[in-house]
This record gives sequence, C-alpha cells and structure tokens, in this order.
Amino acid sequence: MALRDPVDKNLLRMEARRFASRCEGHVATIERADNLREVARLVSTLHASYPLSEESAVRDALRLVQMRAEDRARELIQQQLQNYARVESYLRDKWRRTLLESWSNLTGPLAHLRPWAQGRLTVVEQQLQD
Repeated sequence: MALRDPVDKNLLRMEARRFASRCEGHVATIERADNLREVARLVSTLHASYPLSEESAVRDALRLVQMRAEDRARELIQQQLQNYARVESYLRDKWRRTLLESWSNLTGPLAHLRPWAQGRLTVVEQQLQD
C-alpha cells in the first residue's frame, strides 16, 4: 500500500536526500579526524532506517562514508608507522604498545584494518632490523 502512494514515495525520496546530505557532512568530519578512535566512532554511528535502506542514494552515501573512513584510517595508520620508524630504538617497545592500543579502536566496519595494520607493522619492524 505505501509503495503505491505517491506522497509516501516522495517523502521517502526527500528523506533519502536528507540522509545523503548528512552523510556528506559525515565525510567532511571524517576527513578532519586526527585519530583512529574518532574515525571509528564516526563511521559506526551512522545508520539508515529500514525504509531508507532500500533507496540506492542512501546505500551509495553509506558506501561513500565507509570508503572514506577506511581511506582516512589507512592514512592515519601509515602516519603512525612512519613515526614509529623514526623513533629511537629504546622507545620502540613503548611506541609499539601505543600503536596496538590505538588499533584496538578499529572495530565495526573498520575491523578488517587491524590485521592489515599489524602486517604493515611487521614489515616496518623487519626493515628496521637491517
């Protein structure tokens, strides 16, 4: 019944556009985030209601938010690893623990980045031993 009602259909489209613009604002906030905790919080707090979840504009907006959050998290991890490579050898254990603690914030949609980051850390540590 609601699918054939033009008023409901238009309201749903309007709500989808509103949600998409909210997602654009979320993307801008993610780009300004300076730590992994903030990125993970921003990407995990954005959800679409069930009626909106079928709209392609909403799915595209959510996908854009997730992709940008993943890119920003990768940038932050790369930056952390560069700083780790520059640190003095006697401070590396402390920095390593700090990195692992920071990466524990990678949960929800960003959880798959934790093993990737640990692999990158292994590569950096192998290069440092040479």
